[in-house]
Amino acid sequence: MSGTGSDAEANSAAGIAPAAAGKPTKPVKRRRMEKVAVGYFKKRGSERPPPSSSADAVHFLNPEERRALRRVERMAVLRAGAAGAFAATLGASVSIVARPILGEESGHTTWWQWVEYIIITLMIAVPVAIVELSFIYWNAIASVHKLAEAAGITLFRPDDEAADDDDEMFAAVLARAALEIPNPPRPLFGIDPRREASKTRLIMATVMYKAKVGVSNFLLRRVLVRVFGRAGLRSWIPFISVPVTACWDAFVCRRALREARLRAMGPSAAVEIVEHLLHGRSAVTPTLHEILLRMVGAAVVRSADFHPNLVAMIEVLQRRLGARELAGLDDSKRALTLLRAVPEDEQRIGLQMLAIACAFDGRIGRKEWDVLEIAYSLAGRTLSRASVLAYRRALMNGDALGGALLEQLAPPRGPADLPQMQQTA
Repeated sequence: MSGTGSDAEANSAAGIAPAAAGKPTKPVKRRRMEKVAVGYFKKRGSERPPPSSSADAVHFLNPEERRALRRVERMAVLRAGAAGAFAATLGASVSIVARPILGEESGHTTWWQWVEYIIITLMIAVPVAIVELSFIYWNAIASVHKLAEAAGITLFRPDDEAADDDDEMFAAVLARAALEIPNPPRPLFGIDPRREASKTRLIMATVMYKAKVGVSNFLLRRVLVRVFGRAGLRSWIPFISVPVTACWDAFVCRRALREARLRAMGPSAAVEIVEHLLHGRSAVTPTLHEILLRMVGAAVVRSADFHPNLVAMIEVLQRRLGARELAGLDDSKRALTLLRAVPEDEQRIGLQMLAIACAFDGRIGRKEWDVLEIAYSLAGRTLSRASVLAYRRALMNGDALGGALLEQLAPPRGPADLPQMQQTA
């Protein structure tokens, strides 16, 4: 990645565009932990000189940067797993020590014995849980800052007060990734990310996510009790939570760091992607301009999440092509109808943009695959899932994003494609 040379462009594209929708936005209200994380980034940034610049782009990882990032991620994941294992071990030990309070036969346990047992375990479990969560949050925040340093990204540029707002927005984007704070659901650029989302499904997904550790512990206990019998497990069954908690904490930490790395690379990647898509075009028609915006909007509503990378993509398009106010940018059906009506060369670019936008948040869900299938079918093409996944992998790994990878998303038509074109028409 490059250092300070391209940080200004990357940072300005990373936040929520203040005037992108043509209206001034209200000040962003941040959560307490988000403010703490941004303050930590700012303090650490003032303590160290900015990294030296390099020739490659922010989103492109050279071998040295890849090794440094892997080392930071590996150590962070190990610390998170160790913290979860330690907390679960302490909780299990207290549970076993307090177990005699309940007596030998559970059927003869009095109400007061249960109250006494619960009070004793909670006196230890609650402070341990607070310390565990505090450590996990600190570990994620500190590791995200180390990732930025290893990649050569300056979160807060020194002696540049005019850039403070952009830098703070960019730092907040990374902080939300570290703390697993959801992206704001508010509409931007006339796009409502929840327009096509099922509210019931969103609520159920949140509940299931919050219950993941408890459900895992319960299922594992039931399986082991069936295999070994209750009597054989009674003495050490509380320790089943140790590997489960350690694995979940490590998994969540790894996912948060990968998300932070993706967000850090996104604004720079958006600049390169747009330049590759429009390479060789002296002028962009209003129709192509519209279809590029509508393809991003379709990806947003199908994922029901306005990922910061997609915000950056629209900002780059507006800086490159000029700001436009278009009605119904969050109407994916309208986007697909327009795609079918444009010329072949613009259609290819529209398909490439849709595929990239669906992969630009690092995840491609069922609804995104569905809209890709429909779009390619309307264009008389066959969707190559392998090509889309290869592009997503290149983005996540910090590889180059043009050339054959981009071409394979919608290759130029050959003679063999004529029958399929005629059939679609």
